[in-house]
Amino acid sequence: MVIYCSIYLYINKVKKCKKCHFCHFEKQIMEPNNIQKSFDETLADCNLLNLGIDISEIAIDSILQDGLLKELPIVGTIINLSKLSANIQDKLFLKKILTFLNGLRDISPEKRKEMIEKIDKSKEFRIRVGEKLLYIVDSCDDHEISELIGILFRSYIEEKINYDDFLKASSVLNKLSISDFKWFTKDRKYHNFDLSDIGDLISSGLFELYYEQLDVRVIEEDDYKKLRENPNADKYKTEVEGGGISVLLSRAGEIILEVFCKSYKKPKTMKI
Repeated sequence: MVIYCSIYLYINKVKKCKKCHFCHFEKQIMEPNNIQKSFDETLADCNLLNLGIDISEIAIDSILQDGLLKELPIVGTIINLSKLSANIQDKLFLKKILTFLNGLRDISPEKRKEMIEKIDKSKEFRIRVGEKLLYIVDSCDDHEISELIGILFRSYIEEKINYDDFLKASSVLNKLSISDFKWFTKDRKYHNFDLSDIGDLISSGLFELYYEQLDVRVIEEDDYKKLRENPNADKYKTEVEGGGISVLLSRAGEIILEVFCKSYKKPKTMKI
């Protein structure tokens, strides 16, 4: 018998599953007042200071069984759902949610709510902030990445980056391994990269490649005497310049360095 994670059923809009016995709980699991509403409430209205404990060191079973942090609506909802389907997917999802929220613990509920409503009311983005964050957190490989996403979202709440920048950078973060992230954000005197540096990260979204224009100049050889003496000599000489490939930081790469690397200094732009 295959048991599907109730969180997965909700996020991926699965309406019915013929392979498991949770179908008779479908209405309860899929009800928007469950995962989405409790997450929105936690994100915008709850005091998160209790998340100051090291979430990565806490066994998720202790949260589910002992009711630790159950005052947070999202935790209480997942605890209730776990009574129907206690499985590893629920536990891992809860850990990713908690590490994400941990990055916001020092931000007041009022400030969080203000910045979330700013996007939801703008009509610029079709997906509401809470729902988009659930998609992003659910797609994280592990709780270390979701913790970084939380710190990145905090930068949006603090108005250090805009929401579009957050979406771009979070998409790239989700493609990185922790080792690649640490390599990219380590302190450097200069944050200049070339092709030999970035290796497999060439397609990560951290960089953009700039192809220099190839300039070929032809110089006519006027010394025909030399040509007569040596019929195999070239009549024309050519000079080639350019054609190289430069590695530049993408906008997402700049954002990630601005948020996570203390030694990074954003290049100054000159007004002409």
